[in-house]
Amino acid sequence: MKCTYSKGLLWLLFYVCAAVHGDCNKGITKILIKDQLKTLEKSVNMVVDASSGCNSKLETSVAFHAEIGSNRIYKGGSVWVFDKVVTNLGNAYNPATGKFTTPGKGVYLFNWYTLSGPGSVSHAGLYVNGKMKGRQASNNKGEGTRNITAGSSIVLALEKGDLVYVMDAHGSTSSVIGTWTAFGGIQLS
Repeated sequence: MKCTYSKGLLWLLFYVCAAVHGDCNKGITKILIKDQLKTLEKSVNMVVDASSGCNSKLETSVAFHAEIGSNRIYKGGSVWVFDKVVTNLGNAYNPATGKFTTPGKGVYLFNWYTLSGPGSVSHAGLYVNGKMKGRQASNNKGEGTRNITAGSSIVLALEKGDLVYVMDAHGSTSSVIGTWTAFGGIQLS
């Protein structure tokens, strides 16, 4: 019963493939459509794996999402530890250290979000092996009583064993509000 939904997606993929391999004369259009088909096929496989249990590809997937469990202050140079794990497929994220270790060479998508209380900052940077690759700013030093949030994402080509983590982008003290401050990632290929 569960496989019926997935089979419908596979039929859709088949009909789109048939259209592409038909009368498409423009070379660049054909290449773009083939790339989109590869992406669609990956999406269909993910749906099949996650929703129907028709095969076991999900067991080898790598994806994680973790939150900071309570309000924290991190001194400059400290790795932020996202200790409340929501998802950890492949067990590549370590909630004790706050670091994600790439299980294999590939392309990965990461996202990170912070929430800063009134009068505080949290300029989170995403680091790979000690080098900052991305950053965001959550500067809430102005007047007022509201919290402020910031977020960012990045796609990176990484090698097996690379360490990915979040810490302040400027080496200063960061104050973050738990549960709303999160870090996640997924291996795309």
